[in-house]
Amino acid sequence: ADWDGTENTPACWNGADRTFAKCCGTVAMWGVAMARCGHAPAQLHSERRCDADGYSPSALEADFAAHPVERTSNRSQLCSLLHRGVRGSWLRQVRGCEAMSDGVFSKLCRRGEPPEFLEPLAGLLRDPRMVCEGSRYVPFVDWLLLADASLVPPGARRRFFDAGGSSFLDALQFFVAEYAARGIYFDEFYVWEARPLSVEDYWRGADPALRAYCEPRLHLFLGVEVVGARGAPDNPIARAEALCRTTDFCVLKLDIDRPGLETALVGHLVEAVGRRGAF
Repeated sequence: ADWDGTENTPACWNGADRTFAKCCGTVAMWGVAMARCGHAPAQLHSERRCDADGYSPSALEADFAAHPVERTSNRSQLCSLLHRGVRGSWLRQVRGCEAMSDGVFSKLCRRGEPPEFLEPLAGLLRDPRMVCEGSRYVPFVDWLLLADASLVPPGARRRFFDAGGSSFLDALQFFVAEYAARGIYFDEFYVWEARPLSVEDYWRGADPALRAYCEPRLHLFLGVEVVGARGAPDNPIARAEALCRTTDFCVLKLDIDRPGLETALVGHLVEAVGRRGAF
């Protein structure tokens, strides 16, 4: 019943031999399963293809963008927009329990492609339940709408860059499982963690089947800090730009808790997109 990363073998979330709660949860959620009703599409195939590149904020995002300071100045203002109905609808749509809505989710257009849904830039730009669910609420990642296999071109290489990797259970495990549940199996992972962990510390508690799948594909840089120097091998933007073709599928997770460096790296990413016309 081991998972080898193909569609033809039992997966962690199949509910029989392995369950999402057993090997695909996260430490933050204590391994609790994420209940789903169906597939939440990343693309709007029912709509006409995009005539040009562009971005359309949802009604929720547009409201926050028009009055960012006012809308986030206190709990009452924040939660009047991110009220229980909005939060519930957001989560139900991600879980495939409700039709996707442009009232909540924003859209990204690439010329000649169907529009794509993205989480809105709303609230504190984190879990929409933060603050509004009370001080004891522990943020989770089940509000994220990840890409699915419809966005991966035939023949594309699939790479995941994790800048600020913590341990496998803390970060990469969720993304490996969630992307695989949406039909995307990565060829390579690049993980930087500044703390000088041992390899066994990084993998501690990992499901053996997931480790067996990921470890041969993993480039692990423990005790190595991400840097902002352009072109440096430990600059994740430079590494991604060197490895990823515009026809590949590459994901960057940036969480190093150094706002100045994170801002600089996002700037590098914007520049890379400008040079290549895509990324």
